[in-house]
Amino acid sequence: DTQETVNDRDGAWSLAIDGRGARRESYAGAGGLVSAYGDSFTFGHEVADDQTWPHYLSERLGTRVDNWGQTAWGPDQAVLRLQRNLPRERTAIVVLAIMSENIARLLNCYRPFLTGDLNMKMAFKPMLTFEDGNLTWLPNPLGHSDTPTDWLEALAQARAIDYWYLENRERVRPHFPYLFRLPEALAYAVRHPSRPSLYQHPGAVARLDYVLNEFERLAGEHDFVPVVLFIPEPSELRRFTKGQPPEYQDYVATRRARTAGTSMIVLDLLEHPFEAARFNRRPFKDHPSPYGQQVIAGVLATTLADLAAIKNRARR
Repeated sequence: DTQETVNDRDGAWSLAIDGRGARRESYAGAGGLVSAYGDSFTFGHEVADDQTWPHYLSERLGTRVDNWGQTAWGPDQAVLRLQRNLPRERTAIVVLAIMSENIARLLNCYRPFLTGDLNMKMAFKPMLTFEDGNLTWLPNPLGHSDTPTDWLEALAQARAIDYWYLENRERVRPHFPYLFRLPEALAYAVRHPSRPSLYQHPGAVARLDYVLNEFERLAGEHDFVPVVLFIPEPSELRRFTKGQPPEYQDYVATRRARTAGTSMIVLDLLEHPFEAARFNRRPFKDHPSPYGQQVIAGVLATTLADLAAIKNRARR
C-alpha cells in the first residue's frame, strides 16, 4: 500500500492506495459485490479514505465497495480500466459515476488543452476518434517517454485530433491594440452566440453513447449489473437551484428509454432531494464534501438495496 497526506487551502486530507491500485477501503466486511469507477468525484479527492461515497456505501450495504476512481479521468478511461480489471476484479454490481463535466473529457486526449493546467505536461490519454464514420480507440499518444522527441510527437498527434486544441485556436483573445481585434472578436461572437451544451454536440454524445454501450456489453459478458450515476458539476448544481434543468437531463431520459428492459440502471442525483449549498466543499465549488459524499452513497444505497445480489447477502 502507499499512503499520502495532501495539504491544500482548506487543510490536510489523507489517501491510501492498496496493492491492486484501488483506493484503500477501511470497511472490514467482505467484498466482491460492488465496485465503483469514475473520476475524482468517485475517488474522493479532497476527503479522507473514510469520507468517500464508496466508503459510506460500504457501511450502508454491509459489503466492501471497491473504489477504482481516478482523478482527472474521463468515463472512457474508467471503462477501459474496468475492462482491464475483468474478470479478476469482477463484482456483482458496478457503478460508473459520471460528473456532468466529464463529457468534455471524451473530446480530449491532452489535458492541458482542456484545462490549461501546464503542471500536467505528461497527461495524455486514449481517445475515441472517428475513422470511416465509426468510432475507434486511439491509444495514448505518449506510448513511451524515453526522449523529448517522444513527447513532441505525442503533442503533434494530440493537436491533430483534440477538440479543445482546435476550439482554443479559434477563440479570439483580445490584446493591444484592442480596436484592431474588434472585427475578429465580433465575428467570433456571431459564430458562437452562447456557450453550447456538449450534451447537444453530436460528436460528444456519440462518444458517451459508445462508452455506455461498452459498459453494457461488459456487463453482459461478465454478468454484473451496470449502474450509471450522473452527478452535477458545481456550476450545474448552482443553475439547478435557480430553476434551470440540468444540461444532461434529456440525455438521461434518452438513455433510460434506450435501455428499458435491460439490466442497466441510470440514476440522476438531481432527482433526489439534498441541501445543494452543502454538497461541495465550498458552496457550488470544489469536490463533494463529506456531506455530499453521504448524499451520493444514500441515493445509491436506496437503489442497490433492491437488487438480488444485495438482498441475498442480507438474508445470510
